[in-house]
Amino acid sequence: MKTFYSCLFILTFFISCDSDSKSESKNTSDSAIANRIMTELPGNIDNPYDEVGWVHNELFESFYVSLSKPTTISGIVDRVETLANANANFKAIKTTNYHAVSVARVQYILDRKSTCVTDVISNSSLTLVAKLSLSTFINALVATFETESNCDVLYNYVVAYEKNIINNSSLTGRDKQIILITTSVARHSAYLAKKRPKKNTDPDWTVLVGNVIAAADGAEYGMAEGVTEGLVTGIAQNQ
Repeated sequence: MKTFYSCLFILTFFISCDSDSKSESKNTSDSAIANRIMTELPGNIDNPYDEVGWVHNELFESFYVSLSKPTTISGIVDRVETLANANANFKAIKTTNYHAVSVARVQYILDRKSTCVTDVISNSSLTLVAKLSLSTFINALVATFETESNCDVLYNYVVAYEKNIINNSSLTGRDKQIILITTSVARHSAYLAKKRPKKNTDPDWTVLVGNVIAAADGAEYGMAEGVTEGLVTGIAQNQ
C-alpha cells in the first residue's frame, strides 16, 4: 500500500487569509478557496466539499509542528479542537450545531479496524445505493493502493469516482455530501502521507482506513465534523 502513497500527489497547497469583519472574512475565504481549488493539487474543483480536505491538511500541519503532541485520544481531541477553533477556514465551515469529536466514537473505530467500514456505513443515514457505493469504493481503493504505483492512474481513479457520484441521479443530496466529504479527506490526507521533500517536523504518516471512515462518520453531522473526526482518528492510528 505504501508504494501508492509515494506519488499520488506532488504539489503544495495554499492557506487562505482572514479579513477584518465576519462578512468580509467569509467573502475573502470563499474567493481564496475557489482560487486554490482551481489551481492546485491535491484539490479537485469538481468536488463542492473539497475545502474539507484543505482544512484537514492545515490542521494536520498545525498539530505536527507543535513541540508537545498528546498521545491519548482525549488529548488529541482537545488539541485538534483547539487548533480547529483558531483556524479561520475551519470556522468558515463550522456550523452552530457543531458536534465535537467523541473520544468513545474514535475508540470504537480503532477497536474495529477490520470491520469499521462495514459498521460505520451500515449504520449511517446513507441510502442503500449510497451505502453500497461508498463501501465498494473504499474496499476497491484499498486494493488499488496496494497494487498501483502510477500517480496519474491513482489520482484519476479517485476523481473519476467523485465525478460518478456528482452525476449519479439516484443519490440524494445528503448521500453526495457525505461521500464527497469522505473522498476529499482521502485525497488530501494521502498527499500528506508521502509528500516530498518532507520537513523535519513531518511525521511518518500512513493513511489508514480509520482516517477515511472516521471522516465519513463525522460527515453525518457536517463538513467540520468530517475534518476533525477524520484527523483525530488518523493521528491516533499513527501513534
